[in-house]
Amino acid sequence: MDVHWLDRSRRPGSKLRHAAPHWFSIVLCVLVNTSLSADKQTRWLTGAALERQRQQPVSLNWSGVPIRQGLWELGRLQQIAVLLDRRIDPERIVELAVQQVSLDELLERIAEKIDGAVSWLGPVAYVGPRPAASRLRTLAALRAADLRALPDEARAAFLRDKAWHWDDLAESRELLAQLAAEAHVELRRRDLLPHDLWPAASLPPLSWIDRLTLFANEFDLTYEIVDAANVSLAPIAEPVLIERSYPIAKQGKELAARWKELAPDAAIELVRGKIVVRGRLEDHERLKAPKPAQPAARPGTKAYTLTVSDQPLAAVLDTLRASSIKIAVDKPALQKAGLSIDRRISFSVERATLEELLTAALKPAGLTFRQRGDAYEIIPGKQARDDP
Repeated sequence: MDVHWLDRSRRPGSKLRHAAPHWFSIVLCVLVNTSLSADKQTRWLTGAALERQRQQPVSLNWSGVPIRQGLWELGRLQQIAVLLDRRIDPERIVELAVQQVSLDELLERIAEKIDGAVSWLGPVAYVGPRPAASRLRTLAALRAADLRALPDEARAAFLRDKAWHWDDLAESRELLAQLAAEAHVELRRRDLLPHDLWPAASLPPLSWIDRLTLFANEFDLTYEIVDAANVSLAPIAEPVLIERSYPIAKQGKELAARWKELAPDAAIELVRGKIVVRGRLEDHERLKAPKPAQPAARPGTKAYTLTVSDQPLAAVLDTLRASSIKIAVDKPALQKAGLSIDRRISFSVERATLEELLTAALKPAGLTFRQRGDAYEIIPGKQARDDP
């Protein structure tokens, strides 16, 4: 795709520049080889389709383009949801010309022009100040980990995927009230939230905790899940890091040195036969941890070894189907439960049976399966796995 923006208000002697906001004077010329039409309501890409789109080459030429208007149009054409942080001046002008780069790289180049950065949280490309973008996914992972302290039935409301839309000039406190009502929780410490008005936005389905993480991060806030009925806003305590320990068998010093090269911003040290890593979620994803020995699969069964890091569940299921495994999805049941196979997951199995692999893949998305003959049906969690 080639996208060219021309700001005719910047021509010498033009009076239009002073007579109207920038976006009234922008002409968009698009050469596109897809079936997307300008008057068709955008349906945001998710899952495997989004992963493919992010790697597609695109060319762009912006001249005198306000950042918010440019990102909105780019997102609409590419069918990706882009959220611009409230602290970025929406009228900041961007000059950029690139040829045949991936969509991921293009967004990074755009963010650099406004001294910002990009972070993908599920199907949403967040563009904001570098510190906020750097910590976003780590904050989301920490809050997801907090849910483990709740009973399974209490976690469902926080994990339920739902689209989120609001109109122009929406009040931040009203948006927070919407989230509280949806999950039937009391949101404490609302006094930490200043009065603010937000531009219109439309986000694809995200879990409740991810939506609140996106929202709170724009105010340098996070939250504490006190219990199933109470959530409390809280200032972000920097640095935002995840600590994990990785068992090692031998050559620990050499492995730790190699990991420091892979994740130079993380704190990595050897502690009693383990490598302890304190870093962002992205740091941990760069490191391939040695795995302890696993028992062999049962005789006569196929053994699966697989590590997945922050990928859509749908892509994992497609990979299994490509191996002639019959997998169906009970879409009405998932939709009723507010769950989705587009949810991004992370898991690792070694020499596992197919049932063990499916359990590990489905659990982070709040799902399970039931077996019907030689086929597997994906259903919401807490349902029976086998036909009666």
